[in-house]
Amino acid sequence: MGIDPARLHGTGPRGRIMAADVVAGRSVDGSRLANPALPPTRAPKDGYYVYDAEVDMQALAQMSFPIAVQCEKLLEKRYSLFDYIIRAVVKACVTALEWEVSAVDVLLFENEGMDTAVIPDAADKTICAIARETSHYTPLPADFHPSIIVCDANTPRVRVAQALGSPDHRPDFAFVARGNSPKVGIRAGRTELRSCILPYTFYASENAVSSDVANRIAAELRNLLYSPARLLLIA
Repeated sequence: MGIDPARLHGTGPRGRIMAADVVAGRSVDGSRLANPALPPTRAPKDGYYVYDAEVDMQALAQMSFPIAVQCEKLLEKRYSLFDYIIRAVVKACVTALEWEVSAVDVLLFENEGMDTAVIPDAADKTICAIARETSHYTPLPADFHPSIIVCDANTPRVRVAQALGSPDHRPDFAFVARGNSPKVGIRAGRTELRSCILPYTFYASENAVSSDVANRIAAELRNLLYSPARLLLIA
């Protein structure tokens, strides 16, 4: 494809360049959408700006199979949709220079909140590294206070509250997938998608960022979900 491998950042194990990295190298420059900011769709709730949105995951569905096959050979598992979502939320949030946090720790709730996966220091982790940690569920360390939580559909709020412990340890951002179709939590490339529309709600804490910054993060998150090739890049 005429791309110098030295220009690519390998996202595979030990920095290996994957075929998807080549796709990302070709498309990343033109993948950003026009909207620089999205306004909240509801009034603030419990100290959070609220953004209800949906994205067409067709681009991810088209990319997922060859990536999933590579991943299965190297990791003995396939990427989950939530591996992409976690990377998108983290990547969108760290674009906000006003957001001050020492470490971007993420807590994932799957299977209606019954299972949890801990992803510490997620800001510099590739999709591959995130997939390693979401491939097995782990009990929450006693002193783990995530700055971001990601929940699948129907995760009860009481389950989240139990996991977080003290009300003082509320996360700065939260992503909640909506709907009950197989697109939520499917293993990429393993199950045929009946629908590529992913509805979700994104929450940004009023204590963490201003409304303008939250609007920009919400827009960047949607742009990333529409452009999965960008999620394969660290920068």
